[in-house]
Amino acid sequence: MARRGENIYKRKDGRWEGRYIRGRRLNNQIYYGYVYAKTFHDVREKLAEKKRLYKNSPLSSNEMNGTVSQWIETWLSEELTFQVKPSTYSSYRYKLKKYVLPYLGELPVKKITKQTIQQLINQLTEAGLSVTTIRTSIQIFKRAFIRTDEVNHLYATVFHGLHYPFSIKKKIRALSKKEQMQLEQEAENTENGLPALLALHTGLRIGEISALKWTDINFEKKELTVTRTLQRIFSKNHSSKTEICEDMVKSAASYRIIPLNNKILTLLKKQKSKQTSDYVVGKTGHFFEPRTLTYQFKKITCALNLQNIHFHQLRHTFATRLLEMGADIASVSSLLGHQSVKMTLDIYIDSLMAQRKKWINKLA
Repeated sequence: MARRGENIYKRKDGRWEGRYIRGRRLNNQIYYGYVYAKTFHDVREKLAEKKRLYKNSPLSSNEMNGTVSQWIETWLSEELTFQVKPSTYSSYRYKLKKYVLPYLGELPVKKITKQTIQQLINQLTEAGLSVTTIRTSIQIFKRAFIRTDEVNHLYATVFHGLHYPFSIKKKIRALSKKEQMQLEQEAENTENGLPALLALHTGLRIGEISALKWTDINFEKKELTVTRTLQRIFSKNHSSKTEICEDMVKSAASYRIIPLNNKILTLLKKQKSKQTSDYVVGKTGHFFEPRTLTYQFKKITCALNLQNIHFHQLRHTFATRLLEMGADIASVSSLLGHQSVKMTLDIYIDSLMAQRKKWINKLA
C-alpha cells in the first residue's frame, strides 16, 4: 500500500485512505477511525475535518477525562441526531435526562462500573418506575457507550448480568361488548366522536389517526393506507418545550392497508362532505394532535360514566373482537402493524379464551 503524508495511504483499489485517532478504551488503548476519497487532496481535507471534530470531544482520545453528562450530550448532538427519527431522538434524550443524568451525570466516565449501573436500577426501582421504563432507559444508556462503529467490549461488560425487579406485566382490558355499544352510540352523536370510531373499527394508533389524511383513503376500494404518525415531542433546542412532529410510521410493519367496513365508510363520507381540512380529524386546514383527541375522548367516556378507559384500549378492543369472531392471528397482527405474530400472541393470548372453550366443548 503506497503512502503519501502522515496517516494517508493509497489502497490497492486506487482509493486513498486516511486514519485518525477516534478515541481510547478504558485500558487506554487507541482505536481509529477512517475516511476514504478518490484523491489524496480530498482525503486530506476529510481527515482534517475529522481530527477537528474529535479533538475536544468526550468521545475522542480525551474521553476518559469527561463526565457521563458530557459524554451523553456529545453523543446526542454528534451521533444520535443523525441516526434516528426526531421522535426517537426526543424519546431517548428525555429518558437519559430524566432517569440517568440526575443520578450519574457528574460521575467521571472512567468510574462507571457494573455496580454503578446496578445501583442506578435499584434507585429507579425505589422511585417507583416500571420495569419497562427502567429497562428501556438502561438500554439507551448502554447504546451511548457501545457505539455501532466501534464496539467497546470493556464498556459492554458493565451492562452484563444486571438484575431488574420482578413484575407482572399489566394487561390491557378490552371493552365489553356492552361498553363498546354504548361508546359507539355516544360517539356517533358527538361532534368529535370519529377518532374513537376509527380506532374501534380499524385498530389505528392515536398518532396514526391524527396524521390520517383524505388522500390516505380510497373510497372505491374501501381501503385506508397507514403511512404517517403524528405526536408531540420535546424540542431539540429547548428541553422543557414541546413541538408537534409528523413523521413516517415507526416500522415497515406499521405501513399497512386496512379494509374499511360499511359503517366506518359511511361515517367517513359524511365527515368528508363537511370537512375543511386535508386531515380526516382536523378542522379549518389543520390537524387534531393526540393530546386533543385524548381530551375529546375523555369527554365521551365521562358522559357515559365509563371509568378508567383510555384511548389505546379501543385499538385493543378492535383486535379482541376480531379474535373472538375467529380471525386468524396473522391477519390481526398485520392489521395492527405489529412487527411479528409472536408479539400479537403475547399480547392477545387471553383473548382467545372464548375460542378455546368452544373447541373444548366440541370434545364432549
